Amino acid sequence: MGVFILCWLPFFLWYVITTLCGDACPCPDIVVAILFWIGYFNSTLNPLIYAYFNRDFREAFKNTLEC
Repeated sequence: MGVFILCWLPFFLWYVITTLCGDACPCPDIVVAILFWIGYFNSTLNPLIYAYFNRDFREAFKNTLEC
């Protein structure tokens, strides 16, 4: 849960601030794109977190990757 919050909090803070400020708080498009990708990065981290903390998941993951 901590990684989810860490990855998505910047985006949602930006969203709330932008909604409250309107046009008074301009933000470059590249910053918005980076905030989105940090949030999406959470999905990349999930299998690594599950594999680290859950032995059954780790074994199933190893079996899936074996030829």
